[in-house]
Amino acid sequence: MSSISAGMNIAASAMNAHSRGMAVTAHNLANVNTAGFEPQRAAYATGPQGRGVQLDAVFQGSGLAGAVEGPDTRGLTDSASLRGAALGLLPEAVQPSGTDLAREMTQMIATQRTYEANAQVMRSGDAMLGTLLDMKA
Repeated sequence: MSSISAGMNIAASAMNAHSRGMAVTAHNLANVNTAGFEPQRAAYATGPQGRGVQLDAVFQGSGLAGAVEGPDTRGLTDSASLRGAALGLLPEAVQPSGTDLAREMTQMIATQRTYEANAQVMRSGDAMLGTLLDMKA
């Protein structure tokens, strides 16, 4: 019976880690239209004592986002350019979000499928424990 509960503990740790990973992806997607946003990346590692999965680190940025200061802002007329001018930025210097929408959606689907697979392990373990308890009673 301990191997069933060990399998359930491993699945639970993976579900917890991938739930946090999904939050990182959701954060990136929520900021897809934020100028200069640098996306985060979740890194997973083997859990304590070589069992399970844990979120090891969240890395910031890919070097794609940011802004460069510009000295001359004369002749800017649209509101986005004027906001950039107030910050000391030229319109061509403000880079869009570094978030790659296709990559984030792919990551979200993979994380969701991994979570679902571990949830199925939990359901199977629960069913096995229920059968064992019914046999013992």
